[in-house]
Amino acid sequence: MRKEELRNLKRIYATPKMVRMAKENKQAVAYEAMLGWERGHKKRMSSLYDIFVRCQTRGPYLMVCIFFPWDIAKGEKTPAYEIYCNPEGNEYITRVLRKGKEKGWSIAMADNLELMPSFMNDRRWYKGMEKRVWQNREGMDTIKRFLGTQERGIWGLVDWQRNVKRKKIEEKEKREQAPWDADMALVPEIFPSFVSWMKKEAAREHFIFYQYDRNGTDEGYCTYCGRMVPVTKPRHNKEGFCRRCGVQVQYKAEGKAGTIRTRPYTGQAIQRICGGIVIRTFRQRKVYRKGDYRNPEIHTHEQARTLTMDDGSVRRYVWQLYKNKYERFMPEQDYWMQGGTIYESLMTKLYTRNLTALKKTILKNSAVDLWEDLPISTERYLSIERHYPVIEKLAKIGMFRLAKDLLCNIGKLTRLKNDETELAKILEIDRARLQRLRAVDGGIIHLEWYQFEKRSDTIWPDDVIGDFADSRFHTAEFNFLPPPVYAYTSPVKIRNYLKKQSVMADRTMLEMKNTWADYINMAERAKMDTHNERIWKPKDLTAAHDEVVMILQKGEMEKEAKNLEKEWPKVNGNLPKLKKFEYEDKDFAILAPESILDIVREGRILQHCVHTCEFYFDRIGKDESYLFFLRRAAHKDIPWYTLEVEPNGNIRQKRTTGDRQNSDLEVAVKFLKKWQKVFVKRLTAEEKKLGEKANQARIAEYAKLRKDGNKIWRGPLAGKLLADVLEADFMAAAF
Repeated sequence: MRKEELRNLKRIYATPKMVRMAKENKQAVAYEAMLGWERGHKKRMSSLYDIFVRCQTRGPYLMVCIFFPWDIAKGEKTPAYEIYCNPEGNEYITRVLRKGKEKGWSIAMADNLELMPSFMNDRRWYKGMEKRVWQNREGMDTIKRFLGTQERGIWGLVDWQRNVKRKKIEEKEKREQAPWDADMALVPEIFPSFVSWMKKEAAREHFIFYQYDRNGTDEGYCTYCGRMVPVTKPRHNKEGFCRRCGVQVQYKAEGKAGTIRTRPYTGQAIQRICGGIVIRTFRQRKVYRKGDYRNPEIHTHEQARTLTMDDGSVRRYVWQLYKNKYERFMPEQDYWMQGGTIYESLMTKLYTRNLTALKKTILKNSAVDLWEDLPISTERYLSIERHYPVIEKLAKIGMFRLAKDLLCNIGKLTRLKNDETELAKILEIDRARLQRLRAVDGGIIHLEWYQFEKRSDTIWPDDVIGDFADSRFHTAEFNFLPPPVYAYTSPVKIRNYLKKQSVMADRTMLEMKNTWADYINMAERAKMDTHNERIWKPKDLTAAHDEVVMILQKGEMEKEAKNLEKEWPKVNGNLPKLKKFEYEDKDFAILAPESILDIVREGRILQHCVHTCEFYFDRIGKDESYLFFLRRAAHKDIPWYTLEVEPNGNIRQKRTTGDRQNSDLEVAVKFLKKWQKVFVKRLTAEEKKLGEKANQARIAEYAKLRKDGNKIWRGPLAGKLLADVLEADFMAAAF
């Protein structure tokens, strides 16, 4: 439809009857309401009609005009919308008018136009709303007859527009799906033998079901063998191996097993198609129902098809929901073969029975058939192998460990000399080192060290490189050592030192390396001479590490304490009076801090917030609460628990490492109660008044915390109300 042609059509205006109806467009509507203490009915005035509709045919077009009563009542006789319908061309368009002037055009359906009432969208939810639309019978019949709909009037127009839109969408979807369907038509039926292979070989969980007998049982049903096999002292849920087929199994007593659902597993098959191959990925799982373990339910789903054509193009399709309508195979957007997708399993089992035939054609230069389990999907493997022949070369000489590491580390693979043809040159080593690498079945870390060894023009023992590889030490792992030291220190010396320290500390070499790096970093911050061998290579690394920690923390603690003293000058003045409350028996002791530095040291060692939360210092300055240290009598110099205590002896909080309260505190509860009694006896009248004031402040604080809903967000008490935790920790002093 051409807009200029539609503009030249004869217009439709509001009739005198419509003008009269618009001016009288009011009716009384009854509704329920409370009249005093009883429910009754009231009335309010409402519009009788929401829209007026007129329509006329104009040659091949149907012209439907929408009027609004409030516009007509103001003297406006032109419609708000002129809807043009062309049944022959299955098309429609709406001309938008305001005060008789064209505002624009819209392709929205009638019920979706801007000013249309909401009940037009779905009148099933607005029963009786048809009465709010006025249209003469002749016009209603015209719409039904001209558009060929079941409904009359405006509702027939809406149904017709919906059908037109649906057909256009279907046509567009068919055009979009045509190339997809053409690709899917190339895919043949899956091999019958693949179905049985998938159930048995691709599955990664196998079981032996047996009947429990108090006197023991000597046979069970193996799900891999599919028959009864001998067993020796099986135990429910224990793992073992089938004595007949050798596969790893889990024993299941039939009386205890219940329903067993295996984890999903994947299997892939390569099939020849016209112009290339298709790699098909299937996902499967088994469900063993109680009482019928020999006949599991098998749920199989084909989730992906990757078409690799002879011209090098790759098209990947995945089974997914198409526009929230139905499921089908659809192209995967932005698929990068070497990068993979979330749909791929990390370990893939490939069907190999047809590879002999494929090896004669498209896969003749591939080593895919040599892998027992591919570390990545088949399509990714073939793509990487095609671009990087080193993978094929490694697989063909049995170096699967290195090939697997390179497949899973594309960055390292791309940095090799892939333009070379000789394997040793590709790997940037020589033939002798390649033989050593092959002899130890080395991986990517072995390769890094042999490359480093070649660049250094030296020879290191294979067991040194092996220890580094086992500990996952890359060649740049020891860059934390000062450059001059690292330059003249051989890996042999580093390995021997780490091995000795790991034995002394009973820790792994990796843990000791991390400790060493941390120690060197802190030693440099402490202005120590890290070029001196006695410094960078201490005899006892663990002890040296701890010593440097204390050296650094001492300076930092003193600096922090001085800053706090400036901010809270009253605190150090209030602490000396706490000395009279110190107390101990044969097991435990209560100590009072002498200065802010003691509080900072306590908080840092126990790693809680007593030195970082300003309100503790504020409370000490206002005599609202104080801090005391609970220690074991035999180790009074070692921090154990920090107590927050009110001036009258009430204990607000008891916290140890990480702001926790552990079960070891239970043995000290009796001692704390005994100390509270001593505390009360030593109180002065003034201190008792301070205690009453602190008690009221605490109650108000807990009430506010509960009202605000403050919760603990981290640690073992995460999710609990802070007020509940504080109240549970509270210990009142006995007066």
